[in-house]
Amino acid sequence: MENNIKNSEEFLNSILGKETGFSLPKNYFSTTEVSVEAKLAEENFTKENGFTTPDSYFKDLESEILSKVSSTKKVTKVISFKERVLKMIPIAAAASVILFIGLNSFVFNKNEELTIDSLSDDDIEFWLDSNTLNTNDIANVLENDVLEENDFYFSLLEDENIEDYINTTDNTSFLNEIN
Repeated sequence: MENNIKNSEEFLNSILGKETGFSLPKNYFSTTEVSVEAKLAEENFTKENGFTTPDSYFKDLESEILSKVSSTKKVTKVISFKERVLKMIPIAAAASVILFIGLNSFVFNKNEELTIDSLSDDDIEFWLDSNTLNTNDIANVLENDVLEENDFYFSLLEDENIEDYINTTDNTSFLNEIN
């Protein structure tokens, strides 16, 4: 007989399926506590209204708002963009004149001339390190000065030394060089 009871549960499950006919909504147990607390809080609320409005509040509301808006329009004055620009033009002109005069007096009218003596050793050393010099650069700088000079410019010869040289050397060598 016990065998029949076990068999009967299995028999019923096989006939009816695994569903028992009872079902719960999803997340029933996780949301039940929140819904019960909300119902308890509702019951604790007072039954009377806490706020009241005057009888003609909604009828008079629109006219009151419009009267306030129309009264503020009379007070405010709108300045157009054109008027603002026209007011700023004299200020901009004055600022540009002051800037021009200031730049001319400070930047362009310096009486101080730059010479090698006015440069510091560090400035000269930095320039030499950062720039490479070649013979063309030196020739361009010294071109006019070198052309005006003669071969004996760098030597200090006195008249007595020249006479001694001419007297001690053989004059025939000069004649042979000319031919």
